[in-house]
Amino acid sequence: MIATKRQAKPLIAKLDTIAQFEAEARRLAGRVSENQLRFLKVAKAKGKEMEPTGRMAGARA
Repeated sequence: MIATKRQAKPLIAKLDTIAQFEAEARRLAGRVSENQLRFLKVAKAKGKEMEPTGRMAGARA
């Protein structure tokens, strides 16, 4: 077997892909209120460290 080397995507292509996903998500979400938008911006900025854990997280699906 011949091992193939994985090519890394250039940073520009990766950022372009992220922008495309974000645009598609906004299109599919429809109208988003200012309060929802603010909540999503904070969630994107803070990341997982602000996610609730334990009983605060609710029941598992």
